[in-house]
Amino acid sequence: MVNKKLKIYKIDDLALYEDEIEYWINIPPEEKLSIAQELREQYIKLFNKKELYDESRKGLRRVYKITKLSQS
Repeated sequence: MVNKKLKIYKIDDLALYEDEIEYWINIPPEEKLSIAQELREQYIKLFNKKELYDESRKGLRRVYKITKLSQS
């Protein structure tokens, strides 16, 4: 099981963000994408956006296919 932490910051105190900024700068792009995907999935479930998500995936697949064909 993955241990997760929640930090709450005051928006007007930027010094408190230094460790977060350093974290995001130093993690690999693959991990950033993985985290972004996890957040998207949580949003979709939380706000019941499955239908809109499925529609956007169709469009993304279409763009990917066209891009892939044009690069061939």
